[in-house]
Amino acid sequence: MANAQNTRIEKKIEKLKKVMRQEKQQWGGYHDGRGLRYSIAELYFKLKDPKKTNRYISWFDKTFPGDSTYPYFQSGVALSKFELNKISDCKERVIEINEHNTYLIDLILEKDVKDQNKYEWIESETLRWAEENVNAHKEILTPPFVNWLREFVNSDEYQTWFRKYLSIKKLLKGMEVSEERSNLLSAERKCIQDWKRESGNTQNIK
Repeated sequence: MANAQNTRIEKKIEKLKKVMRQEKQQWGGYHDGRGLRYSIAELYFKLKDPKKTNRYISWFDKTFPGDSTYPYFQSGVALSKFELNKISDCKERVIEINEHNTYLIDLILEKDVKDQNKYEWIESETLRWAEENVNAHKEILTPPFVNWLREFVNSDEYQTWFRKYLSIKKLLKGMEVSEERSNLLSAERKCIQDWKRESGNTQNIK
C-alpha cells in the first residue's frame, strides 16, 4: 500500500515538474504564479524520503533565492534536515518558522500559549492562525524530531534569541510610520539573521 501511494506521489511530482520545465522553456525562466514549487515540496514531505526532499530543497533554494515561503514549508524542510543529521540547517529552518509565526513552535510542543501582545503584520502571524494550522504541522513531524525540537527550544541559546526577537516585535506594536519604526524593522530582520548565524556555529547532534 505504501509503495503504491509513493508511486502516485512521485507521478504527481514529475507532472508538476514537467509543467515548470515547460514554463521555463516558454518564458526563459520560472514565473510560477500558481505556486507549483510549493506543491512539489509538500508532495516530497508526504513521500517521507529525506534525501529526495533535501535534493529538491537544494534546487529550490538555488532557483528561488530569498523566497519567503511559509511555516508549513519550513517545518517540512526542518524535518528532512534533521533526519539527515544536518542539525545546523535544521535549526535555521526552525528559526525561520519563528520569523513567520512566534506561537507555532510552542503549540507544536503542546505548551500553554497566550497572546504575546506584539506587532503582527498579517493574519498568519497571529495566535489564532497558529492554533488553526498547528495540526497540519504535527501530522508531518516525527516523535524523534519533536523530542529534539523540545530540547532545542528549552536551550539557553534559543530562549535568549527568542526573547530578544519578541522584545523587538513588542516595541513595534502600535508604532506609527517613523524613522524609529524603520530602525526597529531593520533590527527585527537583523535579529533573525544573527540568530541563524549563531545557531550554525553551535554543536548539536541527534
